[in-house]
Parts: sequence; structure tokens; C-alpha cells
Amino acid sequence: MSDAHKSGPLSAWRWWCFLLLLALVAWARLRLLDFPLERDEGEYAYAGQLILQGIPPYELAYNMKLPGTYLAYAGIMAVFGQTAAGIHLGLLLLTTATALLVYWLGKKILDADAGWVAGSTYALLALSTSAIGYAAHATHFCAFFITLSLVAWLKHRETGRWGAVLLAGLAMGLAILMKQHAALVAAWPGLLFLVAACRSEPNQRRRRWLDVFAYAVGVLLPYLLCVVWLWQAGVFSRFWYWTVDYAREYVELVPWVNAGWALSWSLHSLFADCWLWWLVLAGLPWLWRDARLRPWRWGLAGLAVTGFLATAPGFYFRTHYFLLLLPVAGLLAGVAVSSSRHWLVTRFPAARWAGLPYLILAGLLAVTLYHYADTSRVIRRFGPHALYGMEPLPECETVGRYIAAQASPTARVAVLGSEPQIYFAAQRHSATGFIYVYGLMEPQRLAGQMQQTMIAEITHAQPEYVVYVNSDYSWQRRATSQTAIFDWWQSYRTNYEVVAVAEQKELLDTRYYTGPEAAAHELTQADTPGLNVYRRRPVLAP
Repeated sequence: MSDAHKSGPLSAWRWWCFLLLLALVAWARLRLLDFPLERDEGEYAYAGQLILQGIPPYELAYNMKLPGTYLAYAGIMAVFGQTAAGIHLGLLLLTTATALLVYWLGKKILDADAGWVAGSTYALLALSTSAIGYAAHATHFCAFFITLSLVAWLKHRETGRWGAVLLAGLAMGLAILMKQHAALVAAWPGLLFLVAACRSEPNQRRRRWLDVFAYAVGVLLPYLLCVVWLWQAGVFSRFWYWTVDYAREYVELVPWVNAGWALSWSLHSLFADCWLWWLVLAGLPWLWRDARLRPWRWGLAGLAVTGFLATAPGFYFRTHYFLLLLPVAGLLAGVAVSSSRHWLVTRFPAARWAGLPYLILAGLLAVTLYHYADTSRVIRRFGPHALYGMEPLPECETVGRYIAAQASPTARVAVLGSEPQIYFAAQRHSATGFIYVYGLMEPQRLAGQMQQTMIAEITHAQPEYVVYVNSDYSWQRRATSQTAIFDWWQSYRTNYEVVAVAEQKELLDTRYYTGPEAAAHELTQADTPGLNVYRRRPVLAP
């Protein structure tokens, strides 16, 4: 490989191709800035909103996730505002920064070819609709910090300084704080540092063990600081219950025999949506065929394997979990193009085979961009329902704004359903910490206790408004689900009057009723999707 191939004027076109693809991705994201928040985004946004008000996580919003993404959302909203557009603008900047870091890593590990292909592949995979890449999921934040950790790891290889190892550990620790799954990825560099220490020469042993210690401290420090913060805030017991006790129950729900079906469905969705995944797979064998990759062979291979395993806890294999794998996936795509081109140039110097990898890459990019453009046209025509079917995303946003306009500033709101974005849009505090009701419907031992706790919290708070989500998507009720929450609501609803209804007649036909019309259109049948908004009846003086 000549120096001209690695840098200089001949590599300028690669940089401009990368910038062009970044611009196309940014343009696509900008067109979706006002896209209504989906459930996970609603959870993060509401929790971040509470943090900006000085209310710690797990006080008014319960969930099994660690609070890193809540803090990230709070930071984004502090800068760009508490709107869906502000959140998605923050996501655009985050994914762009990650793509630039992946580009830098690919170029440092191999060459300019690997750099621009790696960065471009990451940016396009991160936009995939099958992976819900347009939404600001926790795994996007994981991907950023994992990439940052790889940058620090590379710096350590160049300088040998233990401070770089500490930064690598801190970045991995922050990735874990965004989503627990990242712990599997963080374990691999730690294992490599440990092996290096055990196999080191006596004169290097002290420095190698210092690397192990620095990395371990870095990984653990964010979690420990989080524990101290939540302990001082008085919510540690709830934090432990949700992130440990309930999380343990949650990952045991899906039988392992269902894992194959769930994985095959997710992989089919990902590969059909973006053919660049085939380029990622093609990069794996080149880790052992390209001698230039010897220093990074086990590092990249291990990160690919642990990144894949990070999608497996609970055997859910949800497609947005694969976003965590994307930095390494981008690098493997860069390896596929750079290594194959290097092999062709070395093996057949007189032949014109060097352009074949570019031709294959161009074909994959063309198919991917065409598919993305087609998906964009469908979204522009049908809106959020093009991606979410009958799930009430825009309806929840409308209902939240209605409550924000009608309710008193100190009003409490209860949502009987799994739509935390209503709390965020309403800018009102929840009357219960159960911002999802999935757990109440699950066949796990804590479900009955959770239903009774939710009932007690709402009864005690006497919320001014209650939103009942008449949607199977929001409840995920099973034939074996306990029914105490439904029996209670049938009697407790007599304290309320319906004041607004969002009735989903068809996919693109939602009808809104308020005032006297709402009572005539109250949704009482289980097969009629939509939302009922109830206001507490005034208490008459004796």
C-alpha cells in the first residue's frame, strides 16, 4: 500500500464522500425533527424533565434502566429545549460525532479507505428504520461512549499511558450507565488487559497491572457515583428494586426456546432494511487475513462478539439493541473494503482489480439509499403510523398538549397505559411511578404486588386527570394477566367524567372529541383503539 493511497490528494475524494453521506443522513434526520416521541423516548424525556426540576430518577418514574440516558436527555433539553425537535437535534449531533470518531478510528487502524467506509456505514446503519435508529434510544448513547472508549484505547496503544486506560474505562462505565447491556462489551477490553498483565515480562508487569486497575476503576466509577447520588436523594431502595429485583424477573420471562425465532426475525429485518450489514460480515474473516490488523485482531473480534451478545439478555433481540454494535460494525465494514482492496493490489499489481471493492460498495450504498428514500416517502405520506401502525404516538402528543392547556399548574396526572410521553407533553407530574404497565401484565411473581402499589399510589394522589389508553399495544395484556387493576378502575372511574376522546377509526383517521361530545364517544370496547381523558369530578360541599 503506497503512502499516496493512505493520505494526500488522492484520499481527498474519500473525505468528501464521507461528508456527503453525513450530509444526506443529517438531512434525513432534520426532516424527522418533529416526529412524535415514542414510548422509550417519552420515558427518557419525562425523567430528564424531572431531573431539570430537581427531582431524582425513580421518585416519580419507575423503570429498570440505569439513569444515564435520563441525564443525557436532561443535558440535551437544557440546551435545545424540552421538545421532540430539541431531543432529535441532540440525537443528530450525537450520531454525527460518533460517525466522525468511527471515521478517525478506521483511518488510524488501517487507512483512509477503512476510515470513510467505517464512518459512512455507521451513520447509515444508525438511521435504519428497522433498528428504530431515528429515535433517541439509549443504545445510541451507548454507541457513542463505546466509540469514545475505543479512541482512548487506541491512544493507550500509541502512548502506553495509564491515563488513557482510565479514560477508556470511564467511557465504558458511562456506556453501562446508559444501558446495562453494555457491561458485556466493557468486559472484553478488561479481559485483554488482564491477559496482557498475566503474560507480561517482569520489567513490564507493574505497568500492565496498573492498566488493569485503571480500567476497572474507570468502568466502576460512574455506577458508584450514581449509587451515591441516588442514596443521598433517598431513592436508592427503589433504584435497587427496579434495576436489580424486577430486572432479574424481566430477563427470565422469555423461554430460551423462543430465542431462535426472535433472533432470526430481528436479523431479517436489519439485513433487509440495510444491505451494508453484508459488508460488516465480510469484514470478519479479513481480521485474520490482513497482517496489518494483527494488533487489533482480537480486540475487534471480541468487541463484535460481545456486542452481539449484548443484544441477547432476556432473549428479546430487539432490533434497536443492535445499535450498540454499530461502531464495531462500521469498523468491520471499513476492514472489508480496505483489506480486500489491499489484497487485490498486492496479489494482482498489474490487473485492474483494485476498483472491485469500490464497485461492490457503490452497489450496496445505492440499494441502501434507494430503500431509505422510499421509506422516507412513505413516512412523509402516512406519518408516524407508517412505522408504528395503530400505536397512538401522535394521539398521545395531542392528548398531552390538551392536558397542558386545561390542567392547573400543580395538577397530577395518571396514565393507565404505557405512554410516558403524555406526562412529558403535559408537563405535569405523574400520580404514580408506574409509567409503563407492561410489568403489571407479565407472568412474573411481582406483577400482583405492582398492581396493588399502582392502585394505592393513584388513589392516594387523587389525580386531576386520568388518561386511559384503550390499546393492546400499550397494555400487552395476556390471557394469564392479573386483572386487579381493571377491576379497580371500573369502580374508581365513577369519580371522574370523560372530557376528551381520541378515537382511532382507521390507520390515518383519528377523531378527537371534547366537551359534551366526548361523553357520547367514550371508548368502552376493548377492540376500539384510542384514548379517554378523564377529569376528576368536583367534590361538593356538605
